Amino acid sequence: MRIVLRLVTVLAVFLGLTLVVLPVSRAIESPATLADRRPVGVGAVEPGFPIDYLGVLWDTRGADEHAEDQAEEHGAVRFRVDGAWTAWHPLTEDGAHAEGQWASALVPAGDAEAYQVRGIPAHAGAPRAVALNTTDGPLVEVGRRPAGGASAVDSCVSRAEWKADETLRFDDQGNELWPTEFHPVQTMTVHHTATKNGDTDPAATVRAIYRYHAVDRGWGDIGYHYLIDEAGLVYEGRWSGADPQTGSQPCATGGDGSDFAHDGGNGLVTAGHTGGYNSGNMGAALLGDFTTHPRNGAEPAAPAVDALERLLAEFASRHQLDPHAVVDYVNPVDGATNTVDMISGHRDWTSTECPGERLYAQLPAIRDAVAAQKATLSVSVTSPADGATVAGTISVAAEAPGATGVTFSVGGAEVAGTLTNGVWSVSWDTTAAAEGAHTVTASATDGTSTATDSIAVVVDNVADPVVKLTGPADGATLTGSVDVTADPTGTEGVARIDFSLDGKVIVTDTTSADGWTWSWDTVGDAEGAHVLTATVVDTAGQQSSDSRSVTVDNVTVGSVTPSSGKQGTTVQVVITGTGFASGATVDLQNGEGTEPVVSGVSVASDGTSLTATFTIGKTSGPRKDRPWDIAVINPDGTSAVLVDGFTVLR
Repeated sequence: MRIVLRLVTVLAVFLGLTLVVLPVSRAIESPATLADRRPVGVGAVEPGFPIDYLGVLWDTRGADEHAEDQAEEHGAVRFRVDGAWTAWHPLTEDGAHAEGQWASALVPAGDAEAYQVRGIPAHAGAPRAVALNTTDGPLVEVGRRPAGGASAVDSCVSRAEWKADETLRFDDQGNELWPTEFHPVQTMTVHHTATKNGDTDPAATVRAIYRYHAVDRGWGDIGYHYLIDEAGLVYEGRWSGADPQTGSQPCATGGDGSDFAHDGGNGLVTAGHTGGYNSGNMGAALLGDFTTHPRNGAEPAAPAVDALERLLAEFASRHQLDPHAVVDYVNPVDGATNTVDMISGHRDWTSTECPGERLYAQLPAIRDAVAAQKATLSVSVTSPADGATVAGTISVAAEAPGATGVTFSVGGAEVAGTLTNGVWSVSWDTTAAAEGAHTVTASATDGTSTATDSIAVVVDNVADPVVKLTGPADGATLTGSVDVTADPTGTEGVARIDFSLDGKVIVTDTTSADGWTWSWDTVGDAEGAHVLTATVVDTAGQQSSDSRSVTVDNVTVGSVTPSSGKQGTTVQVVITGTGFASGATVDLQNGEGTEPVVSGVSVASDGTSLTATFTIGKTSGPRKDRPWDIAVINPDGTSAVLVDGFTVLR
């Protein structure tokens, strides 16, 4: 499906509205759905919030699932609004059907404060009523909108845009209640939701149906693939997870609805609109009641029927379906069969009023309109992907429903395509084409009209060069001057190797005479972790890299002079080493007795020595020599230790 999108930018300009730059993402907030579900009783029920919709459902045996067209066959409901009771409203069946369960359509309640149910059939198992409000609850975050995302469109509405609360699809442990399954499309079924006509807040109604199906009917999601309101807006139904994290692309940010209900290709997600016949069966529901009931029914709005025809035509073109065909449907899951029109009504599958007599009567005209719209020739290159890099012999494919021939322009040659399983294709040996950018074009004809589609690809049959850092070892600790070496290979010849430190190129080597080597004096760089990278570039401009992590540690303690002193004396010492920084301190560690006191530390400018004064106190106890470790600690925390570097003599 490709639904045309028109944003509200022009309106904003004419109204003088200010366009605000959004942050990286912003919360999608929706009123929390208020729900009260309880067993059906005799008296009035006050749920404690204004009632938008009421549904009644119960468990059934097969013969009891559907009603005859009789007044109050499944009972009735009335509402108390502003203290006064309405007339009794007969319960009619929901537009989506599941075996083993009867459910009423959601009855509009008009912000009622109470309801009462009567006349539930004796065979009803565990009847329960659900009062819903999707407009007055506290605002809760139900998702995130990408930066720049508007919130108003006039052709399609994603789940995020009608503010679906995706938590309803999961149990308390985070498990998806209704995991997605995908199957090829066989047929298309039209429904009505049997909700109110003249709906002023269709998104709220869609949220109510979603809650009713997902939670109260126990499915884990909404039962329809698509829902259409009276203005012709197409709402995304069943979650398909084209993007597992964010779902479909919002229509306000470039989405066209083509990812609704699909797996990223042409697999259709299994929904729950026609019990026993759901897999491979697309279900589209118009919001409203199109029965001939004098109080509830009405003719479907023309914009809604037009949108339905466009949706079905785009769906038929995408899946190469004949709108006038009769289908021998076979459920791919359990083998159940039924013979129906390609575009059928729910009542063609099972005993139900859905999609209402008024809409059902329009199906022949809808089939004709869909066939006429589908007849427009189009072609789309499906493989390789636009912008792809290709090599060797590849298949170039295109879809062109209704075409009698497709010619491909590849590598400067015109080649006639072959039709297999609805896909036109040719084989292209890219090794005969020049390296670099090419345009691939598919030209379709049906004998009277033509259509073309083009994509850009990059031919790359030259193997990328390979380089390996051969020294130092990954994870090595380095001191002083170190040779960084690389071993490159490449079918086009090596032009150079760039040696980088922490992402910055330090040396470019263009000759192998020295073995592709960089002599790195680590003393001039910061102590600690670094990343070395060698990047090889061949004569064709292709490149690859190899990296490894090393640690620079140039702080060392080599000697202490003098290396000993007697108790009760003061000794001037010179400590030699590397990496000493101004402000370094000296610490005597791991010795016995009284620790000598260090003062007067002075570091030489070249960082290779320092002087200090050790004041050695007296220590009681046995008379013996006592060695101490000498630690030099720089202000940045880097340090080195000379074990047993100084001895206090007895």
